[in-house]
Amino acid sequence: MPSKRINLDEWYTNDQAVQRLSENSGHPVNRNYPRSLARHNKITSLDIGTGSKLYLKADVDAYVVDTKRGPKVRT
Repeated sequence: MPSKRINLDEWYTNDQAVQRLSENSGHPVNRNYPRSLARHNKITSLDIGTGSKLYLKADVDAYVVDTKRGPKVRT
């Protein structure tokens, strides 16, 4: 079976995603925030190994973190 090739120029590592989200919002963002966004389907992620993910640049670049926390939703 042929493996799928990805263009790494289209993806951020976690550290790069944190840096970009911090720049977009104008305040520091927690290093776990990209993972939370991916879990809630706000940005696209790609598992590349145990505990490692990449985040789609187009999604991260477009996302702006609000300075105020919204209401907590229980599911």
